[in-house]
Amino acid sequence: MKKTFVYLLRGIIILSLFIPIVIPFIYVKDSDENNSYLNILIPQDTQFKIEDKINIENIINKNFGSNITINYQNYGLNESIPSQDYDDLLGHLSKAKGVSVILSKSAFFGEDAKIFTNKLKETILYKENKIYFLPIQQVLKDKKNEEDYLALSDIFIPKISFLGEESIASVNIIGKVKSHSEIQAEIVIHSGDSFLNSKTFHFKVPKNGLVNTTVDIPINFTKTGNQVISADITSSLTNPPLNSASTTVQVVYSKTTLLHISVGPDWSLRTLRQKLKFWPNLDLLSYYILRETNSDQSIPNSQLSLIEFPADKLFGVSLQNFHGIIAQNFLFDTYLGERESENLIHYVKNGGRLVIQGGPLSFLSENSSIKSIFPCENKPKWDYENLYHWTANDTNFISNHNFYSSLSNIVTHYTAINCKPKKEAIILAKTKEGDHPILLAMPAEKGIVLSFLAGDWLYGYTQEKIQNTAEVALRMKDSDSSEYVFNWMVEFLQRRQDSGIRAPDIAGPRIYADDSTLRVKSRGGIQIDKSVTLATDSKKFLKANTFILNHLDKEMIKLQNPMNSIINIQNKNKINSTSVSLALGLEDKDSEILKFGTWPIFPSNAKSQENKENPFLFEGIPELSEINADLPKDVYVVSKKVPLIVAYPWILAFALLLLGIEQFLARILWRKYF
Repeated sequence: MKKTFVYLLRGIIILSLFIPIVIPFIYVKDSDENNSYLNILIPQDTQFKIEDKINIENIINKNFGSNITINYQNYGLNESIPSQDYDDLLGHLSKAKGVSVILSKSAFFGEDAKIFTNKLKETILYKENKIYFLPIQQVLKDKKNEEDYLALSDIFIPKISFLGEESIASVNIIGKVKSHSEIQAEIVIHSGDSFLNSKTFHFKVPKNGLVNTTVDIPINFTKTGNQVISADITSSLTNPPLNSASTTVQVVYSKTTLLHISVGPDWSLRTLRQKLKFWPNLDLLSYYILRETNSDQSIPNSQLSLIEFPADKLFGVSLQNFHGIIAQNFLFDTYLGERESENLIHYVKNGGRLVIQGGPLSFLSENSSIKSIFPCENKPKWDYENLYHWTANDTNFISNHNFYSSLSNIVTHYTAINCKPKKEAIILAKTKEGDHPILLAMPAEKGIVLSFLAGDWLYGYTQEKIQNTAEVALRMKDSDSSEYVFNWMVEFLQRRQDSGIRAPDIAGPRIYADDSTLRVKSRGGIQIDKSVTLATDSKKFLKANTFILNHLDKEMIKLQNPMNSIINIQNKNKINSTSVSLALGLEDKDSEILKFGTWPIFPSNAKSQENKENPFLFEGIPELSEINADLPKDVYVVSKKVPLIVAYPWILAFALLLLGIEQFLARILWRKYF
């Protein structure tokens, strides 16, 4: 009997030691403190009563169980717009640990709402299945929003449209309507009081009753410049302000006329002219002067222009016909008289684009008007002996990574050095050798002058010797870079590229009289913390500062005071909009160069009507329900794979205890039996 007991004890010991070998790993509930509490994120402007919080906790307990700690957090800002609130929500979620439940009215529409949904699904909490959505209407037991409705979420038009060519306005409509209903409505597109087009559409509501459709409407613009385009929907299911949305669009000429003037000819001129000739939708008028003493004498006479340079015509009545001018190694004083020079300066200051393609003659002018548009205070010195590599300068002129990376791949052999840039000039690129400014942008009221202080930046890479086959790939990279900068330069001349030295445009889709924050957009990247001015056509002004939403990556401006401090909304007791001419300008610029657009401004009390739910805002996010609590009670607890001996260390201790007992019995107490 005693032997049997000892043998049984030894069997238990062997089994205890072999269990971690047979079953090395198991899944256990993670006891991390991050999973022992639950975050509830509540909008800043929402005030809950005691019974509301009890209702929230009941829903949480039914879905997750009662053995958790609830941590309440507010998101959003006072006197903010929805874009700021949901950007702040993303900020909270990026720092949150453990399961988070978002309470929201989902009253967020437009492009920013789509970006928010995508950003939400990129968070770590979403990927770990730790984000849930709880509609505020369910907490408050609000039945008002259950009626059928349609909302004009957003209007999209390509940021650059062409005069005389058809553009498409895409109007996005969302809402909740009784399933299988037949919907018919009309959308009207207009710019201020100018009618552009309308379209009647109809569709059948799907089984789930959720509407998310886009209606494409063709439009043709009859004038160039920045325009505010509005879409209004007419339907019994829509009410102001959600029956309207607006955006800004830049309309440019579909075919551009450029003037190319130069003193030459040389290979730099021929290279640039040849590339311009083959640019699509570009009419090129190119004049180059008979050779100077320092011109390339290898060019045959048959390739020289024998036409007298018509300065009085080109820089007279015909000047306004050009969308941009390239002055390549051009001696202004020799070929332009006083009147022509003044016409050129007037052209630039009224919005014309000028590119100075540097050469030995470019900066020799003594005319004070011409010198005012030069980017350098002095006359740069030309270096034909040394090689210079370009590097992009840190500036907000253009927010384009490809542009700046391309600048860093340019090399030149004919380079102007020792330029002392003027205070207002913006340095886009410098040389690595000597830190010399090499590409500069010079604002001149409405216009911009772009100066390349190198003659061979388009083909400088071809003069580098290829030492081995591996450098062929680098040669292609340099070629792509110079081509990208060239394309950017032409688009700049066509006014299809803008820059941060210009004020941004108001973005929409809806503006309210008491707004002190506005969404804006710029074609070349906004300058952070740059002062701008919001102006009305009645010459009333509000100062504002620019900033960017960190998570939604959207450009914004913060006004010193609400908009109703400078505008007068007549229909204060209604919710219809009033047309107001608004413009944004840089703080230090003359108000005469402001470009006004007619915006529909809704009165302050209309903002409360923008309370309809966007049913697609939290699409893909699990929704909590008071009556459908089908989630597992331990959803807040995460399982993880760990070694068995780590999860249950007492197994080893138990085996060692039994071994000690076995040794005591077999070797001491019952020694005579073994």
